[in-house]
Amino acid sequence: MALSGGDALGTRQRLEVLGGFVGFFTVLALINAVGLIAVGRPSMLASLVLVLMLAASWYTFRVWRRADRAVNRS
Repeated sequence: MALSGGDALGTRQRLEVLGGFVGFFTVLALINAVGLIAVGRPSMLASLVLVLMLAASWYTFRVWRRADRAVNRS
């Protein structure tokens, strides 16, 4: 289903905000995982959270790009 110009623009803006939140928490998860490894206390949970946040960031970016293309087409 193709979005109309106004719907696509709103979707893109909401995805930009979501991408900011997800990106911020991805960076925090990365800092936490690297910090734990650096002090010699690697954590499987921290690594799992980092992988999940990276997957969420990737998915959010892909959906945002799709919405961006819909805005540029209209």
